[in-house]
Amino acid sequence: MACLAAGDAAHAARAASAGVRTASVDGRRTALRVMGEGRPVVVLIAGLGDGMDSFAGAAAALGTSARVIVYDRAGYGGSDAGPGPRDAASAERELSGLLAASGVAGPYVLVGHSLGGLFAEYYAARHPDQVAGLILEESRPADFAALCEATPGTGMCMPPAAMLAFSPRGAKQELAGLRATEAEVRAVAPLTGRPVLVLSRPTAAKGAAPFETVWARAQDGLAARYPGSTHLTAPGGGHYLHKDQSQWFVGAVRAFLERVPAG
Repeated sequence: MACLAAGDAAHAARAASAGVRTASVDGRRTALRVMGEGRPVVVLIAGLGDGMDSFAGAAAALGTSARVIVYDRAGYGGSDAGPGPRDAASAERELSGLLAASGVAGPYVLVGHSLGGLFAEYYAARHPDQVAGLILEESRPADFAALCEATPGTGMCMPPAAMLAFSPRGAKQELAGLRATEAEVRAVAPLTGRPVLVLSRPTAAKGAAPFETVWARAQDGLAARYPGSTHLTAPGGGHYLHKDQSQWFVGAVRAFLERVPAG
């Protein structure tokens, strides 16, 4: 499926350069952007190594029919770095402070990509009264490292530090806290009584590399962690469905929002 049409791409470019403001969270400057109108409010949480600009196109498209919040975590983009390592508990405290400072009341639909999915799961478990729904896009399951390391030939089960050599400081701190993050998410009871959507990339049934096979199995397990959840597989694309399959991603999120109570 094609990416955003020319008009949507232009809209995304304008949104990426406008509307950014900062709030004080735990005494640190934190950058955020609020766009659109409507309820529930969508909060987009980027993955390891990515700031809010990763979601620029998707946020602009969703912002035509919903209120959307995107932000830079500590040590990314326009946000000051915090003490490291950074784990799920750190991300939860930061997001709590940011949402309070945003002036936008919940409930929220959290959309977490990759590592951001772990952060979304943890926040939802700790603040179920503030969460109207949960969307996990190519999210890293809390048990993925264990599954991967138990499968021969999978290769890199944890991102190597060298891969983040030129990444923001926040990414290095989050990588240092990744084992703790996984343990924290495994230790909390998952969100219940709210709709959950799992979005994953397609994987060939035959001939797939061991890593891809484990990843696909882990996505099924992630959906099973939330009984009654919906698991959709994209028609194409890779890890960044909100970019590779932007129209499909936005359509899936919009359809999900129609199932979520507004109040």
